[in-house]
Amino acid sequence: MRYRAMLMAAGMIAATPATAAQDAPPAAIPGTTAAACSTGAIGWGGKDVEIRSVQWLSDPAPYCRIDGIVRTDKPGPNSVGFMIALPQSWNGRYLMVIPGGSAGYIVNPSREHITAGYAVASTDKGSHSTGALDMSFRADPGKSEDYAHRGAHVAALATQAIARGYYARPRMPRYIMGCSGGGVSTLMEAERYPGDADGFIAGGAPTSAYIQTFWAYVAQHVARDPKRWISPADMARVGQVIMDRFDESDGARDGLIWDPTRIELSRTLFPFLSDAQYSTLERLAGGLPAIKGSAVSAPGYWLANPALLGPIGLGTTAPPWTDATRPPLFGSTVLSMKALRGDGYDALSQMDFADPRQRNAEAAIWDKVGGYGYAPEKLAGMTRTGGKLIMWTGASDEAVPPAYTANYSAGVRQQYGAASEDFFQSFLVPGMYHCRGGEGTPTDSSRALLEAMERWVEGGHRPTEILMTNAPRELELNSTSNTAMYVSGMSKEKPAVVEAPPARTYRICAFPKVAQFTGAAGSDINDARNWSCTATMTP
Repeated sequence: MRYRAMLMAAGMIAATPATAAQDAPPAAIPGTTAAACSTGAIGWGGKDVEIRSVQWLSDPAPYCRIDGIVRTDKPGPNSVGFMIALPQSWNGRYLMVIPGGSAGYIVNPSREHITAGYAVASTDKGSHSTGALDMSFRADPGKSEDYAHRGAHVAALATQAIARGYYARPRMPRYIMGCSGGGVSTLMEAERYPGDADGFIAGGAPTSAYIQTFWAYVAQHVARDPKRWISPADMARVGQVIMDRFDESDGARDGLIWDPTRIELSRTLFPFLSDAQYSTLERLAGGLPAIKGSAVSAPGYWLANPALLGPIGLGTTAPPWTDATRPPLFGSTVLSMKALRGDGYDALSQMDFADPRQRNAEAAIWDKVGGYGYAPEKLAGMTRTGGKLIMWTGASDEAVPPAYTANYSAGVRQQYGAASEDFFQSFLVPGMYHCRGGEGTPTDSSRALLEAMERWVEGGHRPTEILMTNAPRELELNSTSNTAMYVSGMSKEKPAVVEAPPARTYRICAFPKVAQFTGAAGSDINDARNWSCTATMTP
């Protein structure tokens, strides 16, 4: 926090005053506990809440951890797990971090958040998943409804009530954030339950249910002709060719493509790919196109850094695939489709993507299991509550095409015009994979986004630019500081330790603006002061 304050004083983080909300912004007033950390003293959750564990812990700072469930019904019955950690020295803020993937587990409060003094909560969303990408719970209407939106909502209500009672504080700034599956839940909170928080930070979120349909579309294309498969090594080579060709499109050769919408594929760029393989690359970039008679579609990948897209999107071995070797993205699709269509359903052989009736049947199934229909017009409640929403994604996301965030953002601007600036901003982080990671990319995006949201909610300063850095950062597995790539199963181990890159600051511009190198010849490309928000993305 102090480091970022110094950067603000130096003019390296820009913010503009926002239109005043209907009510005075909530103030983060630090405090200490007002109640005992005991089961008997915790009674503020609500009639459907059961407290199952209360612990007083001291590492990394004294705090009271409370675990419990919220019972849900109609559809149901089901139970939604939650955790809230209440520091003895409280910074006056509530923060819920929602896990990614299929959820089904409770993450621990991170050392980062406890040390900073947040009352930090999380939830399993009620899916009761047995694996990080196990979507088989969708066959259960109660679990599917809770995972879709109800679980995060009831957990937010319960944990906020507990925090208010524990600190004897009727009002506090409330923040909800998550990436991947957690980003979907955060966006759903903003659309359906805008009163649940003052600030929502939704990362890496597909804004339609049809991303899994797209993954199946790609998998079927490859499975029907194994010659179309692109190995991880060749996909990494594709990425290197794209980097060599488009790196300087932002004015500097710095190992990042700041605006991946400038990438243009052509057959001549990839002589090492066969025509069959190139057809797969085109399909990855082209997405699931709309067809006459059906609106079901999905955007494709920007391919700014596709090294990880090969292994998780196409698999590490050519088809035919087994349950163990099929691509992880398609694997999650298989489990969803079997749950929703029956164990005998095989998308590789049975789905006809050219048939509008089958696509519309897909839409009807998703509507039935929780209403995964995200749309800018559903943010109307934000205009009444005074809440704020930041959407963000990695511009090199290998799991969820970043075009989802760009397209949703453009839709918000179109729907609300200039008024959208009162409650909505979005950011694309160059080089970043799914929620975190990526060569040459920032390492403190989660922290920087949260602090930007705090300045917006509590101080009225709308973020037009956010400064990020690549400072070394210790990752905490299964914690509220990191609930996407690692916890969701994309990777279960920390990356190998490599030589630290040169220190760098990044100027991340609010979409559709994107940073362009504007420094003098020979000036430091690693210094954000040599970059300006002078370019515009045109997806």
